[in-house]
Amino acid sequence: MLIVNHRDRPIIHSASGHPSLSMVVNHEVGARAMSIWTTFHEPGEVVPLHTHEYEEIIIILDGEATVTVAGESVAVHADMSIIIPPGTPHGYRNSGDGILRMIACFPDPDAVLGKRLDPQSV
Repeated sequence: MLIVNHRDRPIIHSASGHPSLSMVVNHEVGARAMSIWTTFHEPGEVVPLHTHEYEEIIIILDGEATVTVAGESVAVHADMSIIIPPGTPHGYRNSGDGILRMIACFPDPDAVLGKRLDPQSV
C-alpha cells in the first residue's frame, strides 16, 4: 500500500505565477495511471487559459471561482466539479474573498502544467 502525506510534497508555482500548486500524487510517488494535484489560490489570483493533452477533472473543495472552458465562463463554488476535455482551453480566477481550494485529476501519472495560451486571459 502506498500512502502519500500531502504536506511532504513540494509546493510549486502554478500557471498564475504564485506558489499555489502541489503535485501530490504522480509517477514520482508510485502512481501508475493518474496524477492528482491540490491547489490553493489567493483571492483574485488568476490561472490563465491553457490546455492539456488529456482530460482534466477539477473538484472545488472550498471557495468560489469564475471558470472559463472553451470560451464559456461560469461561476463555481465548493461541491462542484468541472470536466475539461483534452486540448480544451480553460482557466479560472478566484472570485471569492477566501482561499480557493481545488483538486485536479488527470489520467496520466506524468501530467505536467498546461500549455499557456494567453497570459492576460480569463
